[in-house]
This record gives sequence, structure tokens and C-alpha cells, in this order.
Amino acid sequence: MKRLGELLVDRNAIQQADVDRALYIQRTAGGKLGALLLRTGAISEDVLLETLSHQLGATYLRDDDELPENLDVYRCMADSEIKLEWFLDHATVVWQNNGHLCCIAKDIHDSALVETFNYFYPGESITYHLAANHQIDRLLDAVRKERAMEELFSGDDAKALREMAEEAPVIELVNNLLSQAVDLNASDIHIEPAEEHFTVRMRVDGVLHARLSQPIDRFPAVASRIKLISEIDIAERRLPQDGRISERISGKDMEIRVSTVPCAFGESIVLRLLAQDRGEEYALASLGMEPDHLAMFQGWMSASNGIILVTGPTGCGKSTTLAGALEYIDDGIRKIITVEDPVEYQMPSITQIQVHAEIGYTFAKALRHILRHDPDVIMIGEIRDLETAEIAMRSALTGHIVLSTVHTNDAVSSFTRLIDMGVEPFQVAATLQGVQAQRLVRRLCQHCAEPDGPPALATELLDAAPAELLGDQWARAVGCEACQDTGYRGRMGIYELIPVTAELQDLIVTGTSLNDLRRFAYQEQGHRTLLADGLIKASHGKTTADEVLRQAMSHVEDT
Repeated sequence: MKRLGELLVDRNAIQQADVDRALYIQRTAGGKLGALLLRTGAISEDVLLETLSHQLGATYLRDDDELPENLDVYRCMADSEIKLEWFLDHATVVWQNNGHLCCIAKDIHDSALVETFNYFYPGESITYHLAANHQIDRLLDAVRKERAMEELFSGDDAKALREMAEEAPVIELVNNLLSQAVDLNASDIHIEPAEEHFTVRMRVDGVLHARLSQPIDRFPAVASRIKLISEIDIAERRLPQDGRISERISGKDMEIRVSTVPCAFGESIVLRLLAQDRGEEYALASLGMEPDHLAMFQGWMSASNGIILVTGPTGCGKSTTLAGALEYIDDGIRKIITVEDPVEYQMPSITQIQVHAEIGYTFAKALRHILRHDPDVIMIGEIRDLETAEIAMRSALTGHIVLSTVHTNDAVSSFTRLIDMGVEPFQVAATLQGVQAQRLVRRLCQHCAEPDGPPALATELLDAAPAELLGDQWARAVGCEACQDTGYRGRMGIYELIPVTAELQDLIVTGTSLNDLRRFAYQEQGHRTLLADGLIKASHGKTTADEVLRQAMSHVEDT
């Protein structure tokens, strides 16, 4: 390996006389050659680091966006067996990158550094990088600040938070919020801090309603109580956290997913409520499908193999539909395995697997393993990528029923969505049994709904619905005590089902455009759109035309 001075001269970065002068100072006063050249102004720090990078084979992290995140550095250094003070004293920064230890130091030749790392990290491959001194100083300053924050939020503070969380009034307040949410059949609770107060809102039938406002000084106790019962770090306020509560509330077994996210005035907290006591209202036949749609969907599940897709945006009830489908298909003589992220509805007779993408246990990896467990029916929470899609296709071709979801606006778009992922058109055509798109609309409260005619806009669009299926029981929402003055109580699905027929298979294989596929499905084959299905329900007094238009008009605009 060439010496630093030789390399600098070879690269025309410096004159030999400058090297000789620095070497003379080194012999008389000591010091590192590079530092002496910097001190005498012979070279810039950038030139020195570029040359050292060439000499040592260490990457020079010139740009700030190449440097590690402050919190990643602090966590790695704080968790190390080496004391944090040692890193600070030796101007050394370490962090983990994809499971490998990385290091930046002002002097990576420091014998104390090398000996310490050899002792505490025996046999571990360490990747050394170079960075400017001011960048290293900035990272070390950030570590000092993080340590100060941790000390502030630990010890007595954590103890105080825990004590607040266990005070009777706080326990009662949180319990009342949970009971109220369950009684209202809320899907989510939002706890949102502001400068002077915090607000609790509950999502009922897809719409957020404010339920409580309290002074902000009570927020830490409420947040701590929720963290305590969901088993997440009570003192951590700077990072997002996820937890879970399993509890019987208002006579129902509930699974509650808790998510905290730091925000301007504290932490935004959202609780997703999932009832584990799945009554008749969650059965496939109770989700709002018209008889012909229900028969078609059940027919798909009666096939010996093939893929059944449920599509729609987040929060449109796809998981509930799949859970209802699995309960319908669970006849006790078939092995059913699900791969989910997360597991939402617990079903005792079904093997449910939770993916953990953060450790590499993805949908695709889980699927490769469950195929060795002799399943008859496989449910995949979502087809997100080509690898997952291809495994689903192979499973369908080898005699399995596969249920899954994708995110598209309508049923027909799912064909092109899979092709855009990289699936061959012939595979899509050969494996899909059918696709169901859906949205959720609010059910009219039957205590206060009043007769009404269809609004003018709906009248213009009624041709989308078969006349023989339309009723004349249009109604409007009014509001009463039973429905919390909203005019609606509960939700139901509106659906669009497209079976993959031989004719449709031919069109998919030949690369027919999305618009032509839609034209064939809706006009030539006569399948109902989401809008048409919703208007049929509105015409029978189950919901309102306005509610249908609110949920389905985006679909109409896209088609």
C-alpha cells in the first residue's frame, strides 16, 4: 500500500515540498501526516478524504444524505456493550445497516479503536467509512442530545407516567372511551392533541364524530394509560409505536390495534377496533350482496381451484368479506391457511399466519412455506408484488382455491393491475375465477328514514341499473336518538362482480385495453357496476342515493 504522501503527489494534489515540510514537523512535534497537511493549508479536507478513500478502500460519505439517521446512530451506540462515553471521547460513530456494523471515525487507524472493536465485536465484519470532521461532530452532537432526551424521558419520568396511568380517574376515562366506542360499533378511535386541548373522535359507519374534548394537561395520563394496556414503551414519545389490546369490552371480545405517531403537540393515537365475536351480521349472506351476486360469489368458492380477488380502496370492507368467505368455505374437511398483515379476525379452526416484513418474513416467503403444509384453501391478505402474484397463480394451477385482495377502483382494473406487476396475461386468464369490487355505504336508520324520490342526478344515471331490479322505496336520512342524529345506522356493501368467462379470457390474453375490457364486461355481458348495485339498494330503502353517489362516483369517473 502506498503511503499517503506518495498518493497525494501521484494524484497531483500536492507538491513533494509540502509533504517534506509536513514530515519534518511530524518528526519534531509528532502528529498524523494528513492532519499536519490540513493544518498547514497544503490540502483541503475533501482532497484528503478522497485520497484516504482510495488508499484504504473505505467509502467517503461526502453528501449529508449518505450519512446515517441520528436516531439509528444513537440506538446502535446506546445498545452497544461499549460505553457511550467511549464513542464520544474517540470521536467514533457506529450504526447498523442491513444487519452489518458500520463505522465512521476521525481516525480509523486509532489503535485504541481497533483493539476495542476487536474485543467487543469478535469475528464481526465492520465496514469503515470516511466523513468530514464537521459531519462527524454533528452526528456526535445529535447523540449527546438524544442521550439527554432519553434521560429526561426515563427513570423518574417513566415512573411518574406509569403512576398517572394507574390512577382511578384515568382508568375510568379510558375504559369509558373504549366501552362507548364498542357500543357505537365504532371502527376507530382517534385521540388528537392540540395546543390547549385534546380531542377524541370515533369513526362510526365510516364517518368521524367528535366525542370528547379535554384540557391538554390531561393528555399525558390518557396516552400513558393506552400505552400501558397495549404493552408499548410508555416513555417513548419520539418514535411511532404499535401495540395491541385484547380485552372483553361491553360484553364483546375485542382485538384493538394501537398506533402512536409523534406530532406537533404530543402523539396522535389511533385505536382500530376489531370485534372477535363475529355474529350473524358478519356472515357472508349478511354483508349486503344481492341474491344473484351472493350466488355467483359462492359459486366461485365451490370450484376446485382458482383465484378469487376482492378489490377496492383501504377501508372498504375487503377483510370482512374475506373473513365471511372463509367462514362459508370452512366445512371442516379442508385445510385453510391465511397469510395476513396483520391478522384481523381470529378464526379458531383456520391456521392464520402473520407476516413480518421488517425481518424479511414477507407474503411471498410465507407462501413458499405454507405450500408444504398441504392446504386446500389459501387466503393472502394482499397481492402486492410479482413474486406474491406468481406464487398465487401457481397455487391456483396446482389445485388450490386462493382468495386475496388488490387495490383497484373497479373489478376489471384488477386484470391490468396484475399484468402491470409483471404477470403474464395468459396466467391471469387461466387462474382467475372472478373479481369482486366493493365499497361501503351507510345503512338508513329504519327508525327515522322518510320516503323520498331519487335525486335528479341519480335519475340520469338509473339506466345503469336493470329496471327489473329497481324498487320504488327511495328514502332520505333524517336523524334520531337511535342513530345519534346521523340518519344512518350500520353499513353495507355495494358490489361489482365480474366472472372470468371464456370470452373474457380471450380478451385478456390478446392484450385488450382496459376500456374495451370494461365495455365488454358491463355492456356486452351486462354485469352491474358499483353504482348500479348501489342504486338498486337505494331504490329499496336500504340506503340513500346520495350515499351511493358519494361512494361510487369516483368509479363512474374512472370508467
